[in-house]
Amino acid sequence: MKFIFAAEDTIIGIICGLLLIGLTGRFFSLKLSNMLYVVIFIVFVFFILLDIFNEIRDLTTHFGFIVFSLLHNLVDLGIALAVISHFSGWNIPYITSTFVPYLQNEAVIFWLGVFLVIGNVIWLILYPFLD
Repeated sequence: MKFIFAAEDTIIGIICGLLLIGLTGRFFSLKLSNMLYVVIFIVFVFFILLDIFNEIRDLTTHFGFIVFSLLHNLVDLGIALAVISHFSGWNIPYITSTFVPYLQNEAVIFWLGVFLVIGNVIWLILYPFLD
């Protein structure tokens, strides 16, 4: 149930992580409009959901890979929903009240971006071993 190819969610996750790192301006500066962040992270949520459905549908892979993939996708989903809520002002139950206040701190945004980049690079490296 992948859209085009197997690693599309990891590539979009890396891009989203780089956008968050660029937003902080630590290594490079890349500030976009709030709605552009919302649209990009909505696309990321779409691909995360496709990956979750794919993992659940195809349980032939090693159980550990499936569990870690689902956990990683849930963390990515939480980050993406918090960023969407933060930049759009939409009230997403539980996400807005619990996670969005952390996005007021620039260091948290930076480390969330680092997590997205490193975590998705690791999965990108692991994909050849999963098939």
